[in-house]
Amino acid sequence: MKMSPKEIVIEDAELGTLTVRPHPRARRFIYRVRHGALEVTVPPRYSMNELHRSLQLLRPRLLRMLSREKARGDARLIGPQWRIETPEFSFRCEEARVARMCFQQRRGQLVCYYPTGQDFTPDAVQQWLVRGIENSLRLHARVLLLPRLGQLASARGLSFARAAIHRTQSRWGSCSAKRNINLSLYLMLLPRRLQDYVMHHELTHLIEMNHGPRFHALLDQALNGQRVALEQEMRHYRLDLFSLARHEE
Repeated sequence: MKMSPKEIVIEDAELGTLTVRPHPRARRFIYRVRHGALEVTVPPRYSMNELHRSLQLLRPRLLRMLSREKARGDARLIGPQWRIETPEFSFRCEEARVARMCFQQRRGQLVCYYPTGQDFTPDAVQQWLVRGIENSLRLHARVLLLPRLGQLASARGLSFARAAIHRTQSRWGSCSAKRNINLSLYLMLLPRRLQDYVMHHELTHLIEMNHGPRFHALLDQALNGQRVALEQEMRHYRLDLFSLARHEE
């Protein structure tokens, strides 16, 4: 029997909850793990028999997918063993004689004190920790990055209309046609040379809004011929540090 194109949920003793999502352009079953649970995209009209046969055939592989995702999630869970250590910012959790979790912030350092027996796994705890870390990163970025952006601009004889720090996870920085520059608070987690690379990149857009040959030549000149090397180094860094520790807002 062919099924109609609407989303359903299946419970499996081994695989857990499986969300079945028909898609008008799907030609086969495509499995992925999202937020710790399996999802399968299926053609708009499919049979449950075909789906069950697919599940049985792929069961060992799907179990491995779930296991790998759980391991990644556990590794990213913010807790006593989780650290941020960069030249300009650090974060750690420390057990203390406190009634409940709390933050203490010093210059370039954030510490989360927690009581004995604290459970770090609930979503609400993870989201609270992420908000605290992001707020601290934003504060430090405003103090350190924005003045340095102004200095770099002045050294190049450039001026921008406005500069701000945002919690963006889609790009390290941006420059608008109105000459406004936005920097991601996650820049605080990069080495200073890469922070400067991103800021020079956005400043160069004040001269050239595209990424053509002239843009790259101007950026390379500002970076003393190190553009290619710095671009390659940037590929080792990602903006999704907390993607498994919080839900999207």
